[in-house]
Amino acid sequence: MVARRIALVKPASVIEEKITHALQLFDSILWAFQGTTRSTWTLVAPETAEVIVVHEGDPDERIGAWRASGKLIVEISVRDRASSAAALVYPFKASEVLALLERLDGPLNSQTDPQRENRSPDSGVPRQSQEPWSFVETLRTIGEVQNAEAWLIARDAKVPCLWLRADGAVYVAEQSTIEAIRRGTLNLASLNLQKAVPPERGPGPQPGSELSWFAGYHASAELAPWLKPTVRYRVNRWPNFGLIRPLPAHIRVAATLTSAPARVDEIAVRAHVSAEEATRTLNALAVANVVVAAGDEAAPARSSGLPAVGSRGGFATFLSNVRRHLGLRM
Repeated sequence: MVARRIALVKPASVIEEKITHALQLFDSILWAFQGTTRSTWTLVAPETAEVIVVHEGDPDERIGAWRASGKLIVEISVRDRASSAAALVYPFKASEVLALLERLDGPLNSQTDPQRENRSPDSGVPRQSQEPWSFVETLRTIGEVQNAEAWLIARDAKVPCLWLRADGAVYVAEQSTIEAIRRGTLNLASLNLQKAVPPERGPGPQPGSELSWFAGYHASAELAPWLKPTVRYRVNRWPNFGLIRPLPAHIRVAATLTSAPARVDEIAVRAHVSAEEATRTLNALAVANVVVAAGDEAAPARSSGLPAVGSRGGFATFLSNVRRHLGLRM
């Protein structure tokens, strides 16, 4: 495998928070796919990189010089359009990043670089970030990887907290850690993640869908970076509330979005919950991959390990019970 060098350049003055999220998502995908791509990609400083990822429109004067020196520039746009074939529009999927990296292999193969080291980077490089959505982005990324043979370990300082299978379907943790995840007292974004061997003994595996739900719910009181406050969303399948053990407010929001699409501000009014509760629950539903934008009927859902909704009769009966017990108008 050929070792490639890539750099992510954050603008000196970040005007939009989405720019930070977009670069971090790219970083998450690179990290999660270590050892699975045709070439291996190592994050380095821009001066030694072959490929440099920047924000479209970044006024950094170095970009022109890098391009003139033969470095390949990848632009990330948050404006719903791509300026070139070497561009990505946020939010993007892991498959789009992989396809772009594969396309870049051709031009890079045609270049001679005597300093290139034909070796793979260390697959055990830890990854840590205090950005509130970093852990969630990792969950979303490995959900696309679907590598059930690999495992990740998350540490708080040097203390192991949990093991996560690299398809996101199951995780392993002590009961005290599970309770901390459910309560939101464990800051998942502060954990140090790295690839590891599977746990040999200890607690039994827990469903990854439960971890995804609480990671999304507790990540932030702000709307998830890939969701938009002006877009109406709907539930396209019922979450596995048997595992999640939801609060009544969670059921209200899910039932509301089953009845009709709604913006986050409309959810709060229709479900009779606070604005923060509406936002956090919509985030959790999104991380659980059970919501889509209104009109996006054919949107592919990421695998989340959640079972599909049962028979329509049982589902309708459940919603009827929700309406009766919670006084929910739909």
